[in-house]
Amino acid sequence: MLTNSCSKMMLTDFLLFCMVKAEVEVERLDQLKASKMKEIAFKKQDELEEIYARAHVEINPEAARGNILSLIDSGNIEPSELLTDMDKQIAAAKEEALSRKEILDKVEKWMSACEEESWLEDYNRVLIINHLHSMIEVCIFVGKVEVDK
Repeated sequence: MLTNSCSKMMLTDFLLFCMVKAEVEVERLDQLKASKMKEIAFKKQDELEEIYARAHVEINPEAARGNILSLIDSGNIEPSELLTDMDKQIAAAKEEALSRKEILDKVEKWMSACEEESWLEDYNRVLIINHLHSMIEVCIFVGKVEVDK
């Protein structure tokens, strides 16, 4: 009977040990899952920020990243829901960027034309100054020639 109760105790201890070990492993895997989710979510956030930057849309990336962290850390959202939501945001950002493309192209052409106009004005000023300088030199030379006569 002693051996029977001893083996039950050993079995109970072994089961408790296995349960604790399993709980530790589950916790480790949960942390790994959260870490990978943050990595994937931040990659998607980078993509979103890049799309908005190209479309000249200002966003608050720090707030977005903070929101992602709090959602993942709280565990109140399923990872698939978060990724689906971020994919929807990326699709919406791409649509907005496309709708702004024509306007941005026109603005870019206008800015390029302004830059070229400014360059031409500067160039014309230099030409005028050089021309005036040459005329002054001619006048001085003509004046010297007449004085020598």
